[in-house]
Amino acid sequence: MISCSAAGWLLLVLGGSLCLCSATYVPTSQTTVNGISHKIADKEFLSKQKFFFEILRHLHQPLTTEEYLPFAKEWIQKQSKYLNYTEVTEFQRAFEHGFLAKGAIFTIYNYWYAKQTLLLYRFFENALDWDTYYKNVIWARQHTNEGMFLCALTLSVLHRPDLQGIVLPAIYEVMPHYFFEADLFQDASNRRAMDREYGFYANPKYNVARSNYSSAFSTRFYGEGTLSYFTEDVGLNAYYYYFMMDYAPFLGGDKLGLNKDRRGELYLFMHQQLLARYYLERNSNGLGPIQELTWESPIATGYYPMLSYWNGIPFRARENNFLWRPYDPVKLGGMKAHEERIRQAIDRGYVESRDGQRIDLRRPEAIDIVGNLVSSSVDSANADYYKMIETTARMVLAQGDYYGSVGEVWPGPLMHYETSMRDPAFYQFYQRLLSFYWDFKSYLPPYTTAQLTYEGVEIRSVTVDRLVTFFEPYDADISNGLAFDYGSERSSWNFTVMARKDRLNHKPFSYVLNVNSQISGKGIVRMYMGPRMYGLGQLQYMKKFFVEMDQYAVELVAGENQIKRNTRDFFYDIRDRTTYSELYRRILKAYRGEEQFVLDMSEVHCGWPDRLLLPKGQPNGYPMSFFFIITPFSPPKVSQFSTFDATYTCGTGSGSKYIDDLPFGFPFDREIDFSNFATKNMIFTDVSVYHVNGNQQNESH
Repeated sequence: MISCSAAGWLLLVLGGSLCLCSATYVPTSQTTVNGISHKIADKEFLSKQKFFFEILRHLHQPLTTEEYLPFAKEWIQKQSKYLNYTEVTEFQRAFEHGFLAKGAIFTIYNYWYAKQTLLLYRFFENALDWDTYYKNVIWARQHTNEGMFLCALTLSVLHRPDLQGIVLPAIYEVMPHYFFEADLFQDASNRRAMDREYGFYANPKYNVARSNYSSAFSTRFYGEGTLSYFTEDVGLNAYYYYFMMDYAPFLGGDKLGLNKDRRGELYLFMHQQLLARYYLERNSNGLGPIQELTWESPIATGYYPMLSYWNGIPFRARENNFLWRPYDPVKLGGMKAHEERIRQAIDRGYVESRDGQRIDLRRPEAIDIVGNLVSSSVDSANADYYKMIETTARMVLAQGDYYGSVGEVWPGPLMHYETSMRDPAFYQFYQRLLSFYWDFKSYLPPYTTAQLTYEGVEIRSVTVDRLVTFFEPYDADISNGLAFDYGSERSSWNFTVMARKDRLNHKPFSYVLNVNSQISGKGIVRMYMGPRMYGLGQLQYMKKFFVEMDQYAVELVAGENQIKRNTRDFFYDIRDRTTYSELYRRILKAYRGEEQFVLDMSEVHCGWPDRLLLPKGQPNGYPMSFFFIITPFSPPKVSQFSTFDATYTCGTGSGSKYIDDLPFGFPFDREIDFSNFATKNMIFTDVSVYHVNGNQQNESH
């Protein structure tokens, strides 16, 4: 499954003496760990790393850090401190006219809020040096809406080229209300009221609150609630949040270079992979296909998120068999017309740009153009004509209001990146949206034998370890979601409340490919998982349910080759993040010189959660297929990792993220010609996923 990048969104802060247009600041000191050279964060970096953790602490409460308070009164107004002062004054005028108030509910899927967020982001982006940036962030923390501030700050840290390397706390620990049910915070608040030691280390055994999934209430339609362990997984929802932030639709152009990453193609393929993975999870639980979404009939699947915002207002719910509101048909009519414009463009084979030129869509690489149209990003060839289908659909399905003012906006889960994947309608809508993806692909000819084969390379067999999944308890730090009394002498960093929830995991497994090669050379291995197939002909339909698990290069030698791979090495997967409080303590120790802070990607937050590599499975085994293919190395336009340092950043906008130039999803992305598809350099193998309860997992083998 494609991640926003193979590596991660670790970011590094520019030194005060450098300016935005200077070369990116990186720590220069090195260390060797287990024979591998790593970059070490220096004091300057750590002071900035410490700043971001402190500025995001208890975001919904006033800033209290003494050293920051003097800068909370006003922003830096000196023109020479900015790259584009016109954009800065535009923000200042808009803020003085009236921004979204502190404490109000924020959603990026409201036109006015998104516009204000973009202005605030540009305010941060245009700071020429660290001192200006630092002071303006402090001012904004004190004076702008909390959700908007977090969004703009995160975008700034992710996209400023001089901020490569900084680790932000995990989003589910910065804004835990978007990831954990409201009753959890009510329970924790009640326990604090009765026990002054609750949350502090003096009373550690009582600092864990049990968090349940909302399946008992959220969805009661055709068993959707049985998937809550997957759809409400904090790692999965964080993955989607960070992808959407990395490629925020209102950011782009030449300055950020997001189009270099095949942005439109990536958008479509990422969602296609999410749906395929969701389908496998449904299938593993005995559920049928994803419900079809049409604009002409009620939405069968309701959703009650059981979440509440910081201010106590619950997330908007949607009842089963939801009927459209009286004014929805007007919006739906426009959206259907916009859908038809894109569909006609695909069928006609060209898109009309803003200046009236025709852009050919009968080229494989034109999928990037289609993806930008569908996502309505600023890199779209003609957003004025093809409009914002995704945004409009989310607004209608969530019953929000795209142009509403503060008093009219009551967002549902689909109007937040963090909560979208909890709602069954998310998958139903994107199944509809991805019809554009498959329509486009249907006009491309099937791959030929020459495109599929690797002459002289044959995969003779594959062996895979037993696949075992289980549920295990997991603790996340929800301290940021609980009010803290700063009037006391205690530090907020000694206050930690953990939410414990059972989550899906799997035993690490390995596989071995036995390959005979008549040549020596570089090859690229792709590994997929999909439904069990009982005949190759099923692949024409089943191909859209195959999930890419891994992708890597191998050096083949003439003769027999054994390729061994363990899940710990899989390209797209990431491990658990260190909790907010614990990571802050590590930063402080490094800042004081007590230990080293290594930039080794261990806190990366843009990959797929390793725990969710496999669907849950069944006690007697859930049958699936693994697919492997080795292709000749086809170099990308820009060599992988050549324009960014993969040891501490994932290179969003670098144009050098990918291992080769084959289409995402190859070879399952086109119609299949079965007369030439089965080549010797590919192999299917049957596997089964066994689910055991927690106390059995260590006995399984």
